[in-house]
Amino acid sequence: MRICTDSSAQLPASLVAALGVDVVPVSIALDDRAADETDLDVDAFYAALADGVRATTSQPTPGRFAEAYAAAHARGDREVLSIHVDSRISGTVGSAGLAAHEARLPVAVVDTGTASFGVAICVLAAAETVAGGGSRREAVDAIEQVAPAIGNVFAAADAPGGRIPVAPGIPLLSLVGGQTETLAPAGSLDEAAELMVAHVLRQPGALRVAVGHAAGATEAAADRLADALKWSGAVVDVLRYRVGPSIGAHTGSLSFGAFWWPAPA
Repeated sequence: MRICTDSSAQLPASLVAALGVDVVPVSIALDDRAADETDLDVDAFYAALADGVRATTSQPTPGRFAEAYAAAHARGDREVLSIHVDSRISGTVGSAGLAAHEARLPVAVVDTGTASFGVAICVLAAAETVAGGGSRREAVDAIEQVAPAIGNVFAAADAPGGRIPVAPGIPLLSLVGGQTETLAPAGSLDEAAELMVAHVLRQPGALRVAVGHAAGATEAAADRLADALKWSGAVVDVLRYRVGPSIGAHTGSLSFGAFWWPAPA
Protein backbone atom coordinates (compact mmCIF):
# COMPACT_ATOMS: atom_id res chain seq x y z
CA MET A 1 0.00 0.00 0.00
CA ARG A 2 1.23 3.46 -0.91
CA ILE A 3 0.65 6.49 1.33
CA CYS A 4 0.17 9.84 -0.38
CA THR A 5 -0.20 13.32 1.07
CA ASP A 6 0.25 16.92 -0.09
CA SER A 7 3.08 19.32 0.67
CA SER A 8 0.99 21.41 3.10
CA ALA A 9 1.57 18.56 5.61
CA GLN A 10 5.08 20.00 6.09
CA LEU A 11 6.70 16.57 6.24
CA PRO A 12 10.49 17.00 6.37
CA ALA A 13 12.32 15.45 3.42
CA SER A 14 14.02 12.97 5.75
CA LEU A 15 10.64 11.59 6.88
CA VAL A 16 9.30 11.54 3.32
CA ALA A 17 12.24 9.36 2.34
CA ALA A 18 12.13 7.17 5.45
CA LEU A 19 8.39 6.50 5.15
CA GLY A 20 8.30 6.21 1.36
CA VAL A 21 5.45 8.71 1.11
CA ASP A 22 4.36 10.36 -2.14
CA VAL A 23 3.95 14.14 -1.75
CA VAL A 24 1.80 16.09 -4.22
CA PRO A 25 2.91 19.74 -4.23
CA VAL A 26 0.77 22.76 -3.42
CA SER A 27 1.17 25.57 -5.97
CA ILE A 28 2.63 28.83 -4.64
CA ALA A 29 2.27 32.09 -6.57
CA LEU A 30 4.78 34.84 -5.76
CA ASP A 31 3.12 37.89 -7.31
CA ASP A 32 2.53 36.53 -10.83
CA ARG A 33 5.06 33.65 -10.82
CA ALA A 34 3.77 30.21 -9.82
CA ALA A 35 5.88 27.27 -8.63
CA ASP A 36 5.47 23.97 -6.83
CA GLU A 37 6.09 24.30 -3.10
CA THR A 38 8.53 21.40 -3.23
CA ASP A 39 10.69 23.35 -5.73
CA LEU A 40 10.98 26.51 -3.60
CA ASP A 41 13.84 27.35 -1.27
CA VAL A 42 12.22 28.15 2.09
CA ASP A 43 14.66 30.90 3.09
CA ALA A 44 14.36 32.55 -0.33
CA PHE A 45 10.58 32.43 0.01
CA TYR A 46 10.62 34.28 3.33
CA ALA A 47 13.14 36.78 1.95
CA ALA A 48 10.68 37.48 -0.87
CA LEU A 49 7.88 38.07 1.67
CA ALA A 50 10.16 40.51 3.52
CA ASP A 51 10.67 42.36 0.22
CA GLY A 52 6.91 42.81 -0.13
CA VAL A 53 6.17 40.01 -2.58
CA ARG A 54 2.59 38.76 -2.27
CA ALA A 55 2.23 35.01 -1.84
CA THR A 56 -0.91 32.98 -2.54
CA THR A 57 -1.55 29.24 -2.50
CA SER A 58 -3.55 26.87 -4.69
CA GLN A 59 -4.53 23.31 -3.87
CA PRO A 60 -3.12 20.56 -6.11
CA THR A 61 -5.28 19.89 -9.14
CA PRO A 62 -7.00 16.55 -9.71
CA GLY A 63 -4.48 16.02 -12.50
CA ARG A 64 -1.54 16.18 -10.09
CA PHE A 65 -3.18 13.59 -7.86
CA ALA A 66 -3.98 11.45 -10.89
CA GLU A 67 -0.26 11.47 -11.76
CA ALA A 68 0.67 10.34 -8.25
CA TYR A 69 -1.91 7.54 -8.25
CA ALA A 70 -0.84 6.42 -11.74
CA ALA A 71 2.78 6.30 -10.59
CA ALA A 72 1.77 4.13 -7.63
CA HIS A 73 -0.04 1.77 -9.98
CA ALA A 74 2.97 1.63 -12.32
CA ARG A 75 5.22 0.68 -9.39
CA GLY A 76 2.97 -2.24 -8.62
CA ASP A 77 1.24 -0.81 -5.53
CA ARG A 78 -2.14 -2.43 -4.98
CA GLU A 79 -3.84 0.50 -3.21
CA VAL A 80 -3.27 4.08 -2.05
CA LEU A 81 -4.14 5.86 1.18
CA SER A 82 -4.29 9.58 0.40
CA ILE A 83 -4.17 11.75 3.55
CA HIS A 84 -4.96 15.46 3.41
CA VAL A 85 -5.77 18.80 4.99
CA ASP A 86 -9.15 19.63 6.55
CA SER A 87 -11.77 20.14 3.80
CA ARG A 88 -13.11 23.16 5.73
CA ILE A 89 -9.82 24.91 4.98
CA SER A 90 -8.89 23.65 1.52
CA GLY A 91 -10.38 21.92 -1.49
CA THR A 92 -7.49 19.43 -1.57
CA VAL A 93 -9.66 16.50 -0.43
CA GLY A 94 -12.06 17.26 -3.30
CA SER A 95 -9.24 17.28 -5.85
CA ALA A 96 -7.89 14.00 -4.51
CA GLY A 97 -11.38 12.48 -4.55
CA LEU A 98 -11.91 13.34 -8.20
CA ALA A 99 -8.61 11.71 -9.13
CA ALA A 100 -9.33 8.69 -6.94
CA HIS A 101 -12.59 8.07 -8.80
CA GLU A 102 -10.66 7.62 -12.06
CA ALA A 103 -7.61 5.80 -10.66
CA ARG A 104 -6.67 2.31 -11.86
CA LEU A 105 -6.21 1.05 -8.28
CA PRO A 106 -8.28 1.55 -5.10
CA VAL A 107 -7.63 4.94 -3.46
CA ALA A 108 -9.00 5.89 -0.05
CA VAL A 109 -8.99 9.67 0.51
CA VAL A 110 -8.88 10.75 4.16
CA ASP A 111 -9.99 14.17 5.41
CA THR A 112 -7.91 14.53 8.58
CA GLY A 113 -9.83 17.51 9.97
CA THR A 114 -6.51 19.21 10.73
CA ALA A 115 -3.82 21.15 8.87
CA SER A 116 -0.09 21.73 8.54
CA PHE A 117 1.95 19.27 10.63
CA GLY A 118 -1.28 17.89 12.03
CA VAL A 119 -1.66 16.12 8.68
CA ALA A 120 1.91 14.84 9.01
CA ILE A 121 0.98 13.33 12.38
CA CYS A 122 -1.84 11.45 10.67
CA VAL A 123 0.58 10.27 7.99
CA LEU A 124 2.95 9.02 10.70
CA ALA A 125 0.12 7.14 12.43
CA ALA A 126 -0.88 5.48 9.16
CA ALA A 127 2.71 4.65 8.19
CA GLU A 128 3.44 3.12 11.60
CA THR A 129 0.29 0.98 11.29
CA VAL A 130 1.21 -0.22 7.78
CA ALA A 131 4.81 -0.92 8.84
CA GLY A 132 3.40 -3.13 11.58
CA GLY A 133 1.44 -5.17 9.05
CA GLY A 134 -1.84 -3.28 9.36
CA SER A 135 -4.39 -3.06 6.56
CA ARG A 136 -5.68 0.10 4.89
CA ARG A 137 -8.77 -0.04 7.13
CA GLU A 138 -6.55 -0.28 10.20
CA ALA A 139 -4.45 2.65 8.98
CA VAL A 140 -7.59 4.75 8.52
CA ASP A 141 -8.71 3.71 12.01
CA ALA A 142 -5.34 4.88 13.38
CA ILE A 143 -5.85 8.28 11.75
CA GLU A 144 -9.38 8.55 13.09
CA GLN A 145 -8.09 7.76 16.56
CA VAL A 146 -5.20 10.23 16.63
CA ALA A 147 -6.72 13.15 14.69
CA PRO A 148 -9.13 14.35 17.42
CA ALA A 149 -6.28 14.25 19.97
CA ILE A 150 -3.94 16.52 17.97
CA GLY A 151 -3.43 19.96 19.50
CA ASN A 152 -1.57 23.00 18.28
CA VAL A 153 -0.39 26.43 19.32
CA PHE A 154 1.55 28.94 17.25
CA ALA A 155 2.65 32.55 17.08
CA ALA A 156 2.14 34.71 13.99
CA ALA A 157 3.81 38.08 14.46
CA ASP A 158 3.41 39.27 10.88
CA ALA A 159 0.53 37.27 9.43
CA PRO A 160 -0.74 38.94 6.24
CA GLY A 161 -4.39 38.56 7.29
CA GLY A 162 -7.10 36.50 5.65
CA ARG A 163 -7.30 33.17 7.44
CA ILE A 164 -5.11 34.33 10.35
CA PRO A 165 -6.46 37.12 12.58
CA VAL A 166 -4.30 40.25 12.72
CA ALA A 167 -3.79 41.50 16.27
CA PRO A 168 -1.41 43.86 18.10
CA GLY A 169 1.88 42.41 19.29
CA ILE A 170 2.48 38.72 18.72
CA PRO A 171 -0.78 36.77 19.02
CA LEU A 172 -0.72 33.22 20.29
CA LEU A 173 -3.13 31.21 18.16
CA SER A 174 -4.63 27.75 17.77
CA LEU A 175 -6.41 26.10 14.86
CA VAL A 176 -9.57 24.46 16.23
CA GLY A 177 -12.39 23.01 14.14
CA GLY A 178 -11.19 24.68 10.96
CA GLN A 179 -11.07 28.13 12.62
CA THR A 180 -8.14 30.08 14.07
CA GLU A 181 -8.66 31.14 17.68
CA THR A 182 -6.64 33.75 19.57
CA LEU A 183 -5.34 32.45 22.91
CA ALA A 184 -3.20 35.27 24.32
CA PRO A 185 -0.93 38.16 23.31
CA ALA A 186 2.84 38.09 23.67
CA GLY A 187 5.28 40.98 23.66
CA SER A 188 8.20 39.17 22.06
CA LEU A 189 9.15 35.90 20.38
CA ASP A 190 10.77 34.71 23.60
CA GLU A 191 7.63 35.45 25.60
CA ALA A 192 5.57 33.65 22.95
CA ALA A 193 7.82 30.60 23.37
CA GLU A 194 7.35 30.67 27.17
CA LEU A 195 3.58 30.93 26.83
CA MET A 196 3.56 28.05 24.35
CA VAL A 197 5.56 25.84 26.71
CA ALA A 198 3.05 26.50 29.49
CA HIS A 199 0.14 25.83 27.14
CA VAL A 200 1.52 22.50 25.91
CA LEU A 201 2.42 21.32 29.41
CA ARG A 202 -1.14 21.89 30.59
CA GLN A 203 -2.19 19.00 28.36
CA PRO A 204 -2.72 15.67 30.15
CA GLY A 205 -0.61 12.57 29.73
CA ALA A 206 2.65 11.85 27.95
CA LEU A 207 3.01 13.65 24.65
CA ARG A 208 4.85 13.59 21.36
CA VAL A 209 5.57 17.08 20.04
CA ALA A 210 6.65 18.65 16.75
CA VAL A 211 8.08 22.17 16.71
CA GLY A 212 8.27 24.18 13.50
CA HIS A 213 9.55 27.61 12.52
CA ALA A 214 9.24 29.81 9.47
CA ALA A 215 11.97 32.40 8.72
CA GLY A 216 15.40 32.11 10.29
CA ALA A 217 14.56 34.96 12.68
CA THR A 218 12.23 32.58 14.56
CA GLU A 219 14.62 29.63 14.79
CA ALA A 220 16.15 30.62 18.14
CA ALA A 221 12.73 31.01 19.76
CA ALA A 222 11.66 27.65 18.29
CA ASP A 223 14.86 26.10 19.71
CA ARG A 224 13.98 27.40 23.17
CA LEU A 225 10.45 26.05 22.82
CA ALA A 226 11.72 22.63 21.71
CA ASP A 227 14.38 22.42 24.43
CA ALA A 228 11.98 23.39 27.22
CA LEU A 229 9.49 20.74 26.08
CA LYS A 230 12.17 18.09 25.57
CA TRP A 231 13.39 18.38 29.17
CA SER A 232 9.97 18.87 30.77
CA GLY A 233 9.44 15.21 31.60
CA ALA A 234 5.99 15.21 30.00
CA VAL A 235 7.21 15.00 26.41
CA VAL A 236 8.50 11.71 25.04
CA ASP A 237 10.17 13.12 21.93
CA VAL A 238 10.34 16.33 19.90
CA LEU A 239 10.39 16.41 16.11
CA ARG A 240 11.51 19.49 14.20
CA TYR A 241 10.19 20.74 10.88
CA ARG A 242 10.22 23.86 8.76
CA VAL A 243 7.08 25.90 8.20
CA GLY A 244 7.02 25.92 4.41
CA PRO A 245 5.52 28.32 1.87
CA SER A 246 2.02 26.77 1.79
CA ILE A 247 1.61 27.58 5.50
CA GLY A 248 3.92 30.59 5.76
CA ALA A 249 1.93 32.39 3.04
CA HIS A 250 -0.87 32.57 5.63
CA THR A 251 0.96 32.72 8.97
CA GLY A 252 3.78 35.05 7.87
CA SER A 253 7.54 34.80 8.09
CA LEU A 254 7.70 35.36 11.87
CA SER A 255 5.68 32.30 12.79
CA PHE A 256 6.61 29.27 14.87
CA GLY A 257 4.78 26.84 17.07
CA ALA A 258 4.07 23.30 18.15
CA PHE A 259 1.77 20.38 17.45
CA TRP A 260 1.28 17.64 20.02
CA TRP A 261 -0.41 14.24 20.17
CA PRO A 262 -0.54 11.39 22.71
CA ALA A 263 2.56 9.25 23.09
CA PRO A 264 2.07 5.48 22.82
CA ALA A 265 1.34 3.79 26.13
